[in-house]
Parts: sequence; structure tokens; C-alpha cells
Amino acid sequence: MNVLYKPSVWLPLLSLAVVLGGWELVGRSINPLLFAPPSEVIKQFSAMIESGELAAAAKITMQALFLGYFLAVVVGIPFGIIMGVFDRFGDIMQPYLYAIFSTPRVVVVPLIVVWFGIGFEARLFLVFFWAAIAISVNTAQGVRHARPDLVEVARSFQANRMQMARHVLIPGAIPFVLAGLRIGAERAIVGVIIGEMFLQIVGLGGVITQGSSDLLPAKMLCAVVVIASMGTIIVTALDMLERRFQSWKGAV
Repeated sequence: MNVLYKPSVWLPLLSLAVVLGGWELVGRSINPLLFAPPSEVIKQFSAMIESGELAAAAKITMQALFLGYFLAVVVGIPFGIIMGVFDRFGDIMQPYLYAIFSTPRVVVVPLIVVWFGIGFEARLFLVFFWAAIAISVNTAQGVRHARPDLVEVARSFQANRMQMARHVLIPGAIPFVLAGLRIGAERAIVGVIIGEMFLQIVGLGGVITQGSSDLLPAKMLCAVVVIASMGTIIVTALDMLERRFQSWKGAV
């Protein structure tokens, strides 16, 4: 069977064609200072590629995004494991992490300015902080909800806390860790754009801000498309990895 005839292939392509067609019709019927059709976005995209502006902005965004996310993974997973293995410590930290997790990032931007200024360090902290919380909370939940049958077997062999964590709790938490990585990536992408729009006007977030100030919706949409594409690739890859380990989850 031809791949193009599979619903999983032609349905997304059809929906994309419908969205682009509707976008073009709506964009041409609205004041060009307020909205831009795909044809204008493509022209602006080509111009920004030729000038190097888009590549330079994307590079700045990806530097803060990937470094901040990497640090969040390095810190968030071990911290979540500690929270899950040591119940009392987890019970103490969890309410605070949930409170921070539910707080809008824009609210703490003034504090970040006071602590780190408006440069790269501030944007990096914004990415790292919220991604690390998502990763650590999900990791802790995974450790705490390890398969009961495996826990009982380990206890029957008189496994100590470290052996239990190494051979049962941490392997069983892998699906939850991957879910945390996906959620953390989503929050990291939002964080880096907020940092570029409200802290230091650089990167793709800066392109959006400048496009808004200059009343150039096509320029804004170019940055939005790049951000959306980058986010879709990252989150889809993590989602596929998470599905591969979905069967590892035990009954909660």
C-alpha cells in the first residue's frame, strides 16, 4: 500500500492544506497592518533568511533553550529521585514546587531582573527553573509509584534503600521521567520566548517584539512559525520516546 494513501499521512496533509488556504483567504481580507497571509510570510521568511537575521535570532534562542534545558535535566532528575526515595523530604518540598509550577512565569520576571539582570544569565535561569521543576516533580511521582509487585519482591530479598532505588524505583520511574522531560521541554520553550520578549529583546522572541513595534505581522509570524516548528519537533520526539516506555508503568 502506498504510504500517501494511509490516513495517518494524508489526513494531516489535507488539514494543513485547509488551514493554509483558510489562512490565505482571511489574511488577504484583513488590514495588512494587523495580519498577514502565508504568501506574505513566505516572502518575509526568504528576506530574513537572505539577510541572516532569522538564522542569527534562532541561534540565540537555541543557545539559551538547549543549555537551560540540559541543566534542568541534569539537576531535575536527581532531585526528583531524592524526593521520591526519601518520602519526608518529598512531602516537604512538593507543595512548594507545585506552588511555583502553577505561578505564571511573567510574575517572577521582575525578581529575575533584580537577581540576574536582563542578560543571558536571566534568560537561562528562566528556562532552567521551570523546566527543572516539571522534570523533578514527574520523576518523584514515578519513583513513588513504582510497581508494587516489584517492590514487594525487593523487600522479600531484604534490599536496602539504595538497592531498592537502583534496581526497582528508578527503572520503574523511566516513563514518568520521560513525561517530565516532555512537559519540561514545553515549559522551556515558553520560558525562553518570555525571556527574549520581556528581559532582553533578542532571539526569536525579540523578532516578535520588534515586528509588533514596527507593525510588521509577517515578520512576527515568521518567528512564530520557526518557534512552533522547533517546539513540535522537540516535543514530538520526546512523546514518541515516552510511548515506547508506556508499558513500563505499573498500576498507580
